[in-house]
Amino acid sequence: MLRARAANRAPEPATAPAPLGPRADLVVAIANSSGGYAPVFIHRSIHKDIILKFAELQGKKIGICASGGLVSLFITQRLKEEGVGYEQFIVDIGQPGEEAHAYCSDNIDLMQGTRVIDLKEDIAQVFLQAVRAQAQYDGGYWNTTGIARAVTVKGLVAALRSQQCNVLAHGAVHGGNDEFRFTYYLKMFAPEIIPFSPWEDPTTSDRFRTRAAMGDFVADADQALMRSKAHHSVDANLGGVSHESREVELLSNSTNSIAPIMGVRVADAPDQPERCTIVFKNGLPVEINGQAVSAYQAIAMANQIAGRNGVVLKNVLENRMNGTKGRGLYESPGLDLLGTAARHLFQATVDKDGWELMRFLSPFIARQTYAGRLYDPATQIALASAEELTENASGVVEMLAFKGTYLVDRVRDYSKSRFTAQQFRFAHGGQKWITEAVA
Repeated sequence: MLRARAANRAPEPATAPAPLGPRADLVVAIANSSGGYAPVFIHRSIHKDIILKFAELQGKKIGICASGGLVSLFITQRLKEEGVGYEQFIVDIGQPGEEAHAYCSDNIDLMQGTRVIDLKEDIAQVFLQAVRAQAQYDGGYWNTTGIARAVTVKGLVAALRSQQCNVLAHGAVHGGNDEFRFTYYLKMFAPEIIPFSPWEDPTTSDRFRTRAAMGDFVADADQALMRSKAHHSVDANLGGVSHESREVELLSNSTNSIAPIMGVRVADAPDQPERCTIVFKNGLPVEINGQAVSAYQAIAMANQIAGRNGVVLKNVLENRMNGTKGRGLYESPGLDLLGTAARHLFQATVDKDGWELMRFLSPFIARQTYAGRLYDPATQIALASAEELTENASGVVEMLAFKGTYLVDRVRDYSKSRFTAQQFRFAHGGQKWITEAVA
């Protein structure tokens, strides 16, 4: 039976939330290759009941989801300029280099009173759910940013409520995927809290038309920011790093100028492969190289092993939520390593029909996660199904990490059943196939 996933479901509000308003999706019919038509949901606007301007924030309790990003720094400075008080929150989701705490220490005056919320284990568990479901979006992208937004908003709710915040300000780019994700998840987990985006206020959007203008404004306020960052955006967490820039957006430009953050370039990796041994129990990694690991430790160790053996920047031309395409560069060495190991184990332990079902579930879960619907009932049921299919997937996978590739050397001590019995030929003389006996 599918296990209940109550911990991941949105809590029932004490009172009925306000209606979501007009649907955020425009339904259009797109002709498919077979000559029929399929409904496609195109994101047109965002579920919002109230659109706030800076002048309307007076008297409200503002919570800011802060980071070292340009837009986040910009919002704090604009609120100061408007004389609006706020509470700052930083989520620790395993940013490389302990970024969350480093940012606070580097910006002591700015960050006084900031609350750091530790969500490292939370995000690690969701990433391992994605690994178990083999849920990769276009081009092998592990949805590191989409998962981060889901975990961030869900993890912020208790802190926002404890400080009586009724507005959440965030640094998502206007009109993009993340703005929808923040708004949608906030509606799901805390419908009484209003999302705030500075770009919906013309006094801000007309005054600051470029990231360069924002960078000048923030830097002139003596905050710790290099103006050069205005043209390059990096989003990092335990699972990976995304790179966006003017150079990356144009397909005619080379991506060689972008250096990985989570390890070395493939050309600089060792000339000899590194062996690592991963033990799985019930579809999840529980031990790496003889060391028992939690979800966070599993990904952190995998990042180290894969990172020092060469990080491949995935060049992904993804289908965005609004129906357009956009290029991004993604690095996720640890998830790639664990995902490869898990896939080979599942091929040995999941029966044929189950594996066919997994091939349907994996892209569905990936699409839902990318679209900001990780905690929707359909997604949670699909995740529960993937968990059920891989519940008996236990065994040892020995890997070779070599210059950005992860090779499975062997799979041993794995669980077997009559549904996954293996056939042998040469082990019994070679003249006929023999099916192994499984209790």
